[in-house]
Amino acid sequence: MPGPPKPPSSGFVRGFALALVLTSGGAVGACEGPREVGPQVVRIEGIHHRGDDGVMREEARLVPQVGGALKGLGGLRLAGREHRGEALGAELWYQEQTADDGAREIYLQAQIEVPAGLRPVLGGVIHTTVILEREGDAEASLDDDVAAAAARAFAVLDTRLALARGDHDAVRELLRDDDPELVILALEWIREHTPAEFSGDLLALLEHDDARVATLAVECLGYAADPTLALAIIRHARPMSREHTREVYRALARLRGAESLGYLRFAAANEDDSILREEAERSLRLALTGIPAEPPVSQRGAERLARGHRQ
Repeated sequence: MPGPPKPPSSGFVRGFALALVLTSGGAVGACEGPREVGPQVVRIEGIHHRGDDGVMREEARLVPQVGGALKGLGGLRLAGREHRGEALGAELWYQEQTADDGAREIYLQAQIEVPAGLRPVLGGVIHTTVILEREGDAEASLDDDVAAAAARAFAVLDTRLALARGDHDAVRELLRDDDPELVILALEWIREHTPAEFSGDLLALLEHDDARVATLAVECLGYAADPTLALAIIRHARPMSREHTREVYRALARLRGAESLGYLRFAAANEDDSILREEAERSLRLALTGIPAEPPVSQRGAERLARGHRQ
């Protein structure tokens, strides 16, 4: 199997106690070919620890504990001796940093081979990166933290495979996840596939605490082809956010209908942010004619947010 992705720089973004940072290895599409039947068995081919000296060491003793991370997953399970020839190979790499106050951070990368039926969509291998942060007064051992990070990584990879199979139950479960990064993963899949089937779930996300989730939910609803959704989008608009406001205008342009047109007419006439006013005017033209106008030139490099009617 290929080696691990290049580790991030010291300025890599952190934030969640257990957060998905990166998933890659092909588009999150839906497979049109034959579907894999039943859980896929996984063989852990290696767990590699990068020490403070930069040397990579094999941690075979962790395989049973990390293998337990596969329990409870819908689409993956640990291979037994009887599965050696048919299992999907998986590898993990991790390193830890300990602060002066004893707080510990684990950076873990995991990758897994893709079942043959999904390779046209995902390629041969998918991988993900997880960062786990532990407070200095926590009692968990390093091994326990590595296993916890591995559990999250395998859950993400299992999700990637489920999305590629077009498993709607897996998508809905993701939308209810506490980790906004996983919710975003599901929303990106919905945007590319069947937004109308998830409109009820999307409406519930308009009030999400994470602004990225709420904004992406608006974008997805715009592709649902149901003009009655416009009123909910308008009611949950976040006028102090330029990005969210832009997606509201664009979603209403795609949905059309009386509510959309009324809101866009008001925005085009009253929007005091010049960037968003041009977006509102463009969206109004699209809603009226169905012909998109060219993106406004002033969008490029603009950073200042004027407020006007947002105050």
